[in-house]
Amino acid sequence: MGPACRRLFVGLLLACAQGAAAEEALYRLLWPEGLAFMFTQAPGGRITSHISVENLHAVDISMPEGTRVLAARDGVVEATEARHAANPEDDPASEYGNFVRVRHADGTVALYAHLRHAGVTVQPGERVAAGALLGISGASGDTLVAQLHFGVARIERRDGREDPVSIPFRFYVGNPAIVFAPRAGFTAVARYSGPAQPPYSALDGRVAPWQVPTLAPGDEPLAWLALGAWLALGIAGCWWFWRFSRS
Repeated sequence: MGPACRRLFVGLLLACAQGAAAEEALYRLLWPEGLAFMFTQAPGGRITSHISVENLHAVDISMPEGTRVLAARDGVVEATEARHAANPEDDPASEYGNFVRVRHADGTVALYAHLRHAGVTVQPGERVAAGALLGISGASGDTLVAQLHFGVARIERRDGREDPVSIPFRFYVGNPAIVFAPRAGFTAVARYSGPAQPPYSALDGRVAPWQVPTLAPGDEPLAWLALGAWLALGIAGCWWFWRFSRS
């Protein structure tokens, strides 16, 4: 194998390794220990406003204004905005409103958006660790309710400009870690000091389904009597309706 082929082979290996590292990177939940919030929009949801290349895999989280927003992964603060939504009458100046953008070691960038006016607690160039405070949640930007928008993007350079391209990501909770992809309707509890429960939904069977009651010995005659009473009431109701309709 010649030098040129070796360089090409090593380059391909590095590219694959970087791609695998980005794919395998895990993100902690964006709120403090013990709190639980629900994903209202996530990839694969039936209803979503995330249809652009930039936010296709992003999530929205139902989060009351004033909640502390934490870094999901280590990185360096790349940009911030905290001037918008000074009062409720202000029109949205941008889609995301107030935000923090953090660049990770693999070159991907995370966006934390819809933060409160003057609710950013970090500065560009500041290094943050996973779990560090970035700001305070709010309802700035193009949103009708308080929520947190979070997305991860890969930066592609085309024609002299940088374009963010949304990429999928996974969260984890607990120690040992429970890894999961976000889904609309999932509620997740931030727990990192010990074992945690998996994210849950009201539709995944945690709400107990209705079950046919079982009869105790000797209850069968009463059950038949109750059935007969219901049938008699139904017949009486139909007869009354028929008489009423003819009058």
